[in-house]
Amino acid sequence: MEEVKILQIMPAEGWVAVYDGGEDGEMEEPLACFALVQVDYKNGDGPQTEVRGMAPDEKLMAFVEDATNFVTVRRAEEDADDEESDTDTDD
Repeated sequence: MEEVKILQIMPAEGWVAVYDGGEDGEMEEPLACFALVQVDYKNGDGPQTEVRGMAPDEKLMAFVEDATNFVTVRRAEEDADDEESDTDTDD
């Protein structure tokens, strides 16, 4: 089992975790934050630094990558649509 130490937490506004929902297709969940972590996989390579997404899991915060049905992290589609409409305004 890897050993994980959180070094820093940053807001993740506008980002979502994407999960495989089976027959229902992809499911999105807003991220609460990104965590800069130091991970020791106990494989002899020593600690590595990574950025991982975090979201609420009942009463705890969890790394979204740990979910068995995790797919990816991406910008929320609503934000991308809002940005496009903001640049297309006639002033």
